[in-house]
Amino acid sequence: MTRTAQRVFEHQRIWRVTPSALSDACLLLFAAISRDYPKVDHVIGIANGGTAPARILAGRLGVKPRSVQARHNADDGLYRQATGKVSVDFDAFRRGLGRRNLDGTVLVVDDICGSGATLHKLRNVLTPVLIPDASVITATLCLNSGAETGPDYSVWTVSDWVSFPWEKRPDQPTTDMPVPDRVTSHA
Repeated sequence: MTRTAQRVFEHQRIWRVTPSALSDACLLLFAAISRDYPKVDHVIGIANGGTAPARILAGRLGVKPRSVQARHNADDGLYRQATGKVSVDFDAFRRGLGRRNLDGTVLVVDDICGSGATLHKLRNVLTPVLIPDASVITATLCLNSGAETGPDYSVWTVSDWVSFPWEKRPDQPTTDMPVPDRVTSHA
């Protein structure tokens, strides 16, 4: 990525993904992904936000979830713009694999694609541990409308801040995310 895409914040509301909406969204993602990819061999959650949805999806897909630490911003303050600088603890992830490389279809999961920088970085970082015929697909719960590069699958497109069940609830009022009814495929 040559420039950093800017996340869009209309400052209309702070969306809140409820545990129920999370469950519904993961069920929709599972249905769309398993329709297009009958066999997913690995599920990797981008920690911290992608860990919970990755665990849910891995359980439905019948595979063991893994996680990789990746950080885009120094903190999770409201309305933070993307820096374009993503750090990944690849060494810890690689140690977790042992001598094994990843084969088949690898699903990378995150809570939100804000600018696209994290997903872009993870695709590149995973390359050394993929066997030649392996493929990487990506899924997020939310896609910010300002993202330069999107995931292969997402549930909600947003133009405001999103609060997830695993985060501290904002001190400001929130609006529950609408019940999801479809997955958008960007592949």
